[in-house]
Parts: sequence; C-alpha cells; structure tokens
Amino acid sequence: MHVGKPDPETTPPAQPSLAQRLLTAARSMPGGVGPATWPGGRVAMAVAVLILAGPLLTIGGAQVLADQQRATASRIEAEVAPRIAAAAAAAEARTQMNALLRRRTLGATIETLARALPADATLVRAERNMQGRLALEIATADPDRLRTALRRVPTLARLRNTGQRQADAAMIVLLEGTAE
Repeated sequence: MHVGKPDPETTPPAQPSLAQRLLTAARSMPGGVGPATWPGGRVAMAVAVLILAGPLLTIGGAQVLADQQRATASRIEAEVAPRIAAAAAAAEARTQMNALLRRRTLGATIETLARALPADATLVRAERNMQGRLALEIATADPDRLRTALRRVPTLARLRNTGQRQADAAMIVLLEGTAE
C-alpha cells in the first residue's frame, strides 16, 4: 500500500466453466475418450442439451405435481362441501334467531299501539313477518288524527301509511314498517 499507487489487485483465479470441466472430465476418462474421439462440437451440443434438460424437466415435474395437487384439492372440496353448506345454514339460522329474540314481541307492540290509538280507532289486523316488518290495519273515523297519534310514540314512529280503504262506518288505514 503506497500513497499515490493503486493497490495490487488480488483476484482469485477464475474457475473453469461447466463446459471446460466437462471437456476435462471427458479427456481424462479411460477408454480413449478424448479430443480425437469426441470432437468439440459434440461436447458443446451435449452441454447445451444438459443445460436445457434441467429447466425442462423441472417445469414438467412441477406441472405433474400441480395437477396432482389440483385433483386432491377438488376431491377435498367435494368431500367438505356438504359440511361447509351446513355450517353456513347454521350460521344464518343463528343470525335469524338472534334478530328474532332481540326484537320486541308482537304482544308488546300491540300493547304500545293500544295505548297510542285514539278512542275511535280499532285494530283490525296485526302481522309481523320473519324480517320483523309489521303490517297493521286500523279502522278509524279520522285517519289524520290516527297518524298524528302514532307519530307521537317513538316506537311506532317508523310505521308508514301504505294505503287506506273505505269500510262500512270508518276508514281502514294500512300501516307497514318496523317498531323499535
């Protein structure tokens, strides 16, 4: 190491290439195999074939393994599909039951409705579907007074007027919606 002079390069000796090693191995084989009996073009061709054969065999083997795994996955999916469907159906049933148990009963809703109805109004029909939507038919002489009375009660405020029809002595108001 001298100031102003480059450091001497210490590079390791170059390793011979694969083709050079193969040629050296072929020359050292007993039985007369050597440059005279194995021309350089054939050695190069053999090396090229060996170099190409590795990736092609790897790709082919990977394809065979992938096909086997796909077949196994399809078989497992076919075997497990009924169990997955049953689990999904059970989860949906639990969700529906949970929603059903958390909502107010129809009796409690009718009791709240009875307190909110004007004196001249009468409940004709009450129905609740699986999704919790109420369908009510209420007979009254004054539909506007009925709607105003129902809007004052917070649990019944979400009921919407879906129609009305004339009955013998009163109007029948059709209400639908959810009660909280």
